[in-house]
Amino acid sequence: MLRILAVFTFLLLAVPLTAQRHVKPSGKGEFSYLIEPSFTFSMSTEQGKDEEALLLTLFGSWRSQISFDIGKLHVKSYLNADFKRQAYSDDVPRNLRDDLIFSVIPSVHLSEKYDISLFLELTMETDMANGTRDGQPTSFMDPAFFYETLYIGQWVDWKSDDKTQRLSLRYGIGYAFQQTLSTGFLLTGERRLNVDPDNPLSAIRKARSVKLESGYSGLLSFQYLNDITEDLKFTFRAFGVALSKGNLGSFFTDPHSIGESEVKLQYDVFAFRYNVRVVYDPNYSKRRQLDQSASFGIALQFKD
Repeated sequence: MLRILAVFTFLLLAVPLTAQRHVKPSGKGEFSYLIEPSFTFSMSTEQGKDEEALLLTLFGSWRSQISFDIGKLHVKSYLNADFKRQAYSDDVPRNLRDDLIFSVIPSVHLSEKYDISLFLELTMETDMANGTRDGQPTSFMDPAFFYETLYIGQWVDWKSDDKTQRLSLRYGIGYAFQQTLSTGFLLTGERRLNVDPDNPLSAIRKARSVKLESGYSGLLSFQYLNDITEDLKFTFRAFGVALSKGNLGSFFTDPHSIGESEVKLQYDVFAFRYNVRVVYDPNYSKRRQLDQSASFGIALQFKD
């Protein structure tokens, strides 16, 4: 996915574009926001062994970002949420996806000559509702992953003269501190011992715990929006982050890594959306977690 993103970025930047510029804090208190809620609902029947079962599926997403300047400090914040739930007429409902990610990213421009900035990124990842991950029950803030990464890189924002095209590119390398918070959810290192519920040790395993780690970080974020016509809009987003848990070699053996891409084509309030998200963290599971969805439904957009 990162190779596709690199090629896509090169093609965009290779095209002669007017009014391209790197946005730096102006000290004028500039403020902008983008809010994109969307939802899809479907109803179908499934033929069972003895009878037909009614299946209801609800898929909703929320994408929002806020950007503002405080003197020489540029601040950008993201809130992304995805929720997919299925309900059966002959079975209990199931949550298939309930991701919640919140990030605050203050940055300061360091060098005009090299066009680099210093970033501090504060991010939280958790689930919104009860579910399962790798066979373990999950709930809100159980588990939850936090990371604080300080890195040097570039943040390029561009708008065409008529503001119909907008591009944002951010990348850098640095150092991160990571915390994995859990209560009832057992991390992979805690599942080797099968403790009976009546054993006093079971109370200890259910107590809130925080696993602290630190290591190097690498991050790449890309967003491209194009208002093709007044009613037809195209959006492409991609994000990748890798956090080692020790030396550089743990980037490949023991990382917390996320890769996500999204394509959306919207006409008026109707939108087609395809999303892929891959998460790998050996604290949660020795296997990677892959979620992908294609949907057509109602989508709204509010921006400034």
